[in-house]
Amino acid sequence: MNKSLFVTQNTLLLFMFVLLLIFFKGPNLLYASLAFFVIAVYHLLTDSRFSYEQMVTSGLMGIHLGVYLLLCSVLIWATTGEEESNYWIIYFLPIIVAATHLNLLKTLVTSFFSSVFYLLLIPQSIWLDPLAVHEELPEFLITCTTFFIVGVVIQGFSHQSRAQLEQEQQLNEQLVEKSNALHKSLLQLEATEETLRRKDRLAALGEMSAGLAHEIRNPLGMISSSAQLLHQQLHNAGQNHHQLLEVIREESRRLNGMVNDFLQFGRPSEPKCEQQDLACLLQRVVQQLTIVAQESEVQLSCVLPAEAIPVYVDSAMVQQMLLNLLLNALDACSAGGEVTLNLSVDEHQVNLSISDSGCGIEPQMMATIFNPFVTTKESGTGLGLAIAHSIAVAHGGDISVRSRVDYGSCFTVTLPLEEN
Repeated sequence: MNKSLFVTQNTLLLFMFVLLLIFFKGPNLLYASLAFFVIAVYHLLTDSRFSYEQMVTSGLMGIHLGVYLLLCSVLIWATTGEEESNYWIIYFLPIIVAATHLNLLKTLVTSFFSSVFYLLLIPQSIWLDPLAVHEELPEFLITCTTFFIVGVVIQGFSHQSRAQLEQEQQLNEQLVEKSNALHKSLLQLEATEETLRRKDRLAALGEMSAGLAHEIRNPLGMISSSAQLLHQQLHNAGQNHHQLLEVIREESRRLNGMVNDFLQFGRPSEPKCEQQDLACLLQRVVQQLTIVAQESEVQLSCVLPAEAIPVYVDSAMVQQMLLNLLLNALDACSAGGEVTLNLSVDEHQVNLSISDSGCGIEPQMMATIFNPFVTTKESGTGLGLAIAHSIAVAHGGDISVRSRVDYGSCFTVTLPLEEN
């Protein structure tokens, strides 16, 4: 309860009690004082300990009004002498409480019982005197009618206030929902903008890589073919010469593979999607890497649904994406590590998670892990994850990653079930 309201109520109750002591003329001053004191204490306790909303919700409002009417009737009885009590107006307390927090029917019922108790507590001497009844009856009926009028008027104002409060609550809820939706939209917009900026950077970088790789490829082919011709012509050369020529040829092949990766990243081909069983594709890739896992002493396990999972994908591109992700996971694990694949289906997409127990990814690298040329390997080009991500995006999906240093990483690939 508001502090100022609490002080005002106490002041008014104390003032009424003083008036009772000064102007009371009946024989039961002790009972009247005690009844007034009980009403005041009950009113203050219920107001400070319980809210009317709690009483209505718990179903205690009827009991509360009954106690109120009983205490008010005791006060009226104690202050009634040869004439009716001057405290009949106290019946407005339960009527106002009912009108403020209950519906119209319950307000009328409370007003009815207040009128009945008021009429029953009028001194019998008045009812037995025909002249007094003739003179006082209009006043009694007006008082009872006033009970109903006050209850109905306050109930009308209270109903309007409750309706307005409910409308404001609904508007507040709608405002909160719209605010949450706006916040979510802003986050999605920020993510979309970041994706577009990243795509622009990758597109520019891809064009540059493609041009550079194309310019390198021709002289690289000349070096490789020249080394092969020298190897064929130098039959009588020493062993060292043959080893140097083999190094040239081997490094030329490695550089050619890197150039092919650059070309593939810089000029990605459009996927030629056909309906494929993703579980079969995954089993095929796992079989290809079984020997690699055994040589690395890493346990490679796979959890697949029993039924087929038809998706519209380019099987060659998806296999390459899975190979890149699985090879990274195997490289991240030391001997005795574990790589686990889990394939599940949602309502509109397929979720493939590749978890490893490797060294994990440093937090500062998480934002750039799918950028080209970002790698922690000494001999890596940093294009494996970038190519895998571009393949997933080309199929209408995405790749996300969770990682903890020294605990491992989990890459999750999402692909749509419907044809994109």
